Amino acid sequence: MNTQLDTAVQSEVLKNSRWIKSLGFLSTILFLFTACPLLAQMTPRQMLTHAFTLEREGKPAPAIAELRALLDSKSLDDSGVGKAWNILGLAFQDQGNFSASQNAYEHSIRTFESLPNNISDYAMALDDFGGLYVDTRQFELALGLRVKALHLYEQINDHTGIANASCDLAGLEFSRNKINDGKRYLERALKESKLTKDLDDDDRAAIASMQGWLAQLNDDFLASASSYRQSLDWWRKRHGEEHPYTGWGYILLGNAHAGAGELTTGLNEMKQGIAILSRTLSSENPRYLTAEIAYARVLDETGAHSEAARTKTIAERQLKEFYNSQCLGCTISATAFTKVSSGAQADTNASAAANPVQP
Repeated sequence: MNTQLDTAVQSEVLKNSRWIKSLGFLSTILFLFTACPLLAQMTPRQMLTHAFTLEREGKPAPAIAELRALLDSKSLDDSGVGKAWNILGLAFQDQGNFSASQNAYEHSIRTFESLPNNISDYAMALDDFGGLYVDTRQFELALGLRVKALHLYEQINDHTGIANASCDLAGLEFSRNKINDGKRYLERALKESKLTKDLDDDDRAAIASMQGWLAQLNDDFLASASSYRQSLDWWRKRHGEEHPYTGWGYILLGNAHAGAGELTTGLNEMKQGIAILSRTLSSENPRYLTAEIAYARVLDETGAHSEAARTKTIAERQLKEFYNSQCLGCTISATAFTKVSSGAQADTNASAAANPVQP
């Protein structure tokens, strides 16, 4: 069982699927904007959508450049400014620049705090900020932010938001090895998913992958593989073969098959995932390195001890260097601390909130 793998991968696949609906443009329009990125001819909102599309395609550097230019132009309304800062946080997080990501999320949250009619966007920003703290393994801060996001969605009876936030919280609790709490959040996500028609393929894939993770935590690797296969199918349908989500889907599926004793099948699937990730991410990306470590573990089980040890040693060293460069834990966001402190009672009642009585 590879909890580190699941924590890193699940936090990534959950975070990007919601903004496209918040920005309010159809996929066909997004395609046209991406295919013809004549930024000078776009409205500020179209430029914001284009920048998000770049981030979503795994191109954070050009997304950051466009978002900075857009913010500097002061052409967005307040809601657009909040969304731009949030997408900027996602892009910096993808690059592994956690300090810049934290700063961007704080700007987004402060903007939405002054916009009482943008509760859904505010909740989304809090949830995404929580994802940064999942990446840095500061789970208590992540929990406070994400519980607050869930309660905001509940205030406006947003079933899609509740389903997504509950799914995120399930993964967070699994990361903390609080399996029963995570299971209750997952049950809530499944319940809410039946009350909305607005979930997209990424949302469905995320919920299926959480079901796979829960089965894996319960040592039911065949059921885990079945759920991970479903999530992989959703990601392939939405993003095609050459996308990080698809690559991570193969890693998760192969890891589950290896746990079930199907080492040859699992290793081949993980090789396929590694190949996709090598083409769609940098070799220094922490999620790529985490996948390499998981692959090395399965490789070792097949008897290729020397190659496995070499792969694991290199990946672990690079991963350690990456996290040391981030100086994790050196600073705690004042914004995050305030949100967590103000939501302390909600945190205490998080387990009850995960499965309330339905109206």
